[in-house]
Amino acid sequence: MQKKMYNQTIELLLEKGNFQRDPLFYPAQNPQFISSQDFTDGFFGKGRKLAATEIISISLNLKKSVMAKTLSIAFSQVAQTKEVRKFLTDSEKTADQQIKAFSKIMQADNLPVPKSWETEVTTSTDSPFSEKLMLYHIGFLFQAAQNYHGAGLTSSMRTDLVTAYEGTILKNLMLKKKWFDLMVQYKWLEQPPLAPNRKEIAQQK
Repeated sequence: MQKKMYNQTIELLLEKGNFQRDPLFYPAQNPQFISSQDFTDGFFGKGRKLAATEIISISLNLKKSVMAKTLSIAFSQVAQTKEVRKFLTDSEKTADQQIKAFSKIMQADNLPVPKSWETEVTTSTDSPFSEKLMLYHIGFLFQAAQNYHGAGLTSSMRTDLVTAYEGTILKNLMLKKKWFDLMVQYKWLEQPPLAPNRKEIAQQK
């Protein structure tokens, strides 16, 4: 069912001309092997172009940041609580910083970046969702982004990419702390099952 829905979504995007393809690759005719330690250098030396694995990770992370920024803008317009609006504004700024950082890296190699969806947000201030649901969506996006940023970090072989990913992960952690505090404040975060406390159980006799 999920695969069918995914395929239908892709077909609809293609039909509407809104499907964003990843950059095309033009592989060499013969296999090439790394012959210099400069391959990992992104700050000094001759430098090199982005590898295919690095481009895929950056492109995917850009798409997720674009979605996070767009939803943050939309949700901030309809949020009723001051603290929630403040957090959504912070999440928008965080996503925007990530978009600018990774877009700069892609554009340095003349590679396309995903287009923005900000103009798709209307000027409505009537909320279709509860603030609890909106925060859950944003929290999930940034939590999922941590996984993909970590995957991008491990697949990067250029030092400047490693630094960019580390900075992004750190900023996401700071934003997640604000999200966690806000969810706890309004008692919107359900506690997951915990491992049994054997010491407390033993003292109950």
